[in-house]
Amino acid sequence: MTQTIGIIGTGMIGGQLARLSVAAGLNVILSNSRSPDSITDLVGELGERARAATPPDAVRASDLVVAAIPFGVYTKLPAEALVGKIVIDTMNYPERDGIMPEVKTDTISTSELVQRHLSESYVIKALNNLDYIRLVTCARPKGSSDRSAVPVGVHLLSATRAILRKL
Repeated sequence: MTQTIGIIGTGMIGGQLARLSVAAGLNVILSNSRSPDSITDLVGELGERARAATPPDAVRASDLVVAAIPFGVYTKLPAEALVGKIVIDTMNYPERDGIMPEVKTDTISTSELVQRHLSESYVIKALNNLDYIRLVTCARPKGSSDRSAVPVGVHLLSATRAILRKL
């Protein structure tokens, strides 16, 4: 069962996912494009279940990885370190990062581009229907009658198999 989640990106989505993960009893390794020292406040807020690392180090020490970065920099994800890993793709809004001809044509999805970059990883699209505020305000404990569901788009059948093996 997943015990440690690596989160690449410590902005609104990455930070909220870290809070929810720690609250659920999971360990979190946070990383960003700057340095581990740049997220000491967030790590301090999260407590003993959280630590900071570089993206490759966070990936290596994690059972599951969340990519919570702007889509425009998806090619900076450490593909070699992510080989064989399950990667939750939370990236949205390619238009916020300028003109990207590859997605403007509607012939390929953003997740297909991420999967192409992470060709030896298992990319799963998730959390794209919630903003960072609702991610926390809509969270409910298991068994709650008003608990919401989060759609998950599995890009490859093999990703489903990998997830089931890791659970």
